[in-house]
Amino acid sequence: MSEERATRYHLRRREFLNEDPELPAFIIGVVEDTRDVPDDDSEQRWNWGTVVLDLADCSRRVSFDLDLHDEPSRANSVGKINLIAEVVNAVRDAIAVEVESRNARPAKKDTRAQGLRV
Repeated sequence: MSEERATRYHLRRREFLNEDPELPAFIIGVVEDTRDVPDDDSEQRWNWGTVVLDLADCSRRVSFDLDLHDEPSRANSVGKINLIAEVVNAVRDAIAVEVESRNARPAKKDTRAQGLRV
């Protein structure tokens, strides 16, 4: 009987981004936990653990390559994800300021709803 390792994850998450379930925007994040794969594994499976970051709006999808197979790739991937997080957080903060600004403006009547009366 072979000793098959059960795959474990640091993170395995999929979320829809819109409240409306008919709008398919989503985010998927997966980082496999390879800590219990032996260092002397002949195939070095610990070098090829799954790492996924996918973002999609209603019509487009982007997948980020976050390679961890060697030291330079790991350093690049950590730098890449830190920069992505920094920009996403800056956009979040800017949107919050803009929402506050727009919510403080006086409400305008919707003239489109009035239309022509026959």
